[in-house]
Amino acid sequence: MTLKKCLFCQTENDCVNVECSHCGMALPNKHPQDKGKKKQLFIKVFAAITFLCVLMVYYLPR
Repeated sequence: MTLKKCLFCQTENDCVNVECSHCGMALPNKHPQDKGKKKQLFIKVFAAITFLCVLMVYYLPR
């Protein structure tokens, strides 16, 4: 079971709810402080830098 924090009152709610159980506001689909989102961005940037480095090793003269 995953939990989402409400952006307004900061209480944790089940993902099955569409509204906060404390304040009644709508829960966000994507939370700004999601750890998964930061990890995905890191993986994409790391892969791009790695690809660029390998490309430059073969492209540049030795």
